Amino acid sequence: MNTRVLMILNNHYTHDPRVTTEVESLVKHSYEVKVIAWDRKRKYPTHETANNVEVIRIRIPQIIDKLIPFEILKVPIWQVLAYRRALQLYKTWKFGIVHVHDWPDLPVGVWLKRKLKIKLVYDSHEVWNYMVFTNKLPEWLWEAIWRERKLLQAVDAFITVGRGYKRYFIRYVKSVKLVMNAKLPLTQWKKPKTNPLVVVYIGGFHRARCIEELVSATCEVKRVFTVIAGPEIPEYKKLFENSRSCGLKYLGFIPKSRVIPLTREASVVYYVFDPSHPLYKIGMPNKLFEAIATGRASLACKGTASGKFVEEYKIGLVVNCNVEEIKKALITFIENPKLIIKFGRRAYSIGSKYNLERESKKLLEIYKRLLGGTPHDDAG
Repeated sequence: MNTRVLMILNNHYTHDPRVTTEVESLVKHSYEVKVIAWDRKRKYPTHETANNVEVIRIRIPQIIDKLIPFEILKVPIWQVLAYRRALQLYKTWKFGIVHVHDWPDLPVGVWLKRKLKIKLVYDSHEVWNYMVFTNKLPEWLWEAIWRERKLLQAVDAFITVGRGYKRYFIRYVKSVKLVMNAKLPLTQWKKPKTNPLVVVYIGGFHRARCIEELVSATCEVKRVFTVIAGPEIPEYKKLFENSRSCGLKYLGFIPKSRVIPLTREASVVYYVFDPSHPLYKIGMPNKLFEAIATGRASLACKGTASGKFVEEYKIGLVVNCNVEEIKKALITFIENPKLIIKFGRRAYSIGSKYNLERESKKLLEIYKRLLGGTPHDDAG
């Protein structure tokens, strides 16, 4: 039984918490894993070992990289380069499973399966029609361009991140398994700070994430301290620097190891994502699971899957993406500190259902079935 796994990933790997967590779970249970990743920014080592995992990074030739203005147009080049590198690797390290992530990697996985007669795992973190075109293309045109549905027929195991994604994909395949982006709960719940109110947001920045609204609300409400961490995008960095006097602190990008400790320092975890973006309507952000793992109250958005989850489990407040409603929620938290504690304690309690250990077991079970048995240490 071949328990060697090749992961193929269209980013540089180390900053992708879902993929690194999956890899670490597999390695912990005696799978051998190597990663072929795409160094889009041309700033990471072309070869390194991270947590006992060999990472091989590919760069598109610099001239081509500069000539092609849009990342989406570089994808076919990445696919060919990743396929060739995987075949080269197979000559000395014969993997039995190829595990690919999202549409850009799917063709590579299908080509390898057909060429090498190996098993193929497709791990969909996104709906690419939603992410790239925000659902503006009709599905038939999307399929004509990307052929995702046709390629899915070659997949041996299909994994996705949430129920909304499963409902989307189950129309095209017989079986979709859920492996959520849950986190490892802290061993002990710590009562959150309530005065001042500390709001934490860790993630990317773009218009649909309602960051400008959070900053404006922070500047208009007293006794609020907002901590933001994420990539250094010039327009947002300028916004944060101009808002420091309001009680806002911008940390820049932080490594995965700091996410949970920083979240634990929060009173409230912020993820008010605009449901007009179709991904947020069906997706469950990492921030939700970080709030559960640390036992912190949430501030989420109405009309999103995460907002419905927060309402269902009564672990926070939900608002629309506008300054006034966010302000009102912040004031509610300030005036009702016991609410912060109640929401936080309740969030921590549901960690018994939504946690990393449980999701890792699901992943390992998928792999066991794929191999027709169990790995040599019985996955334990």
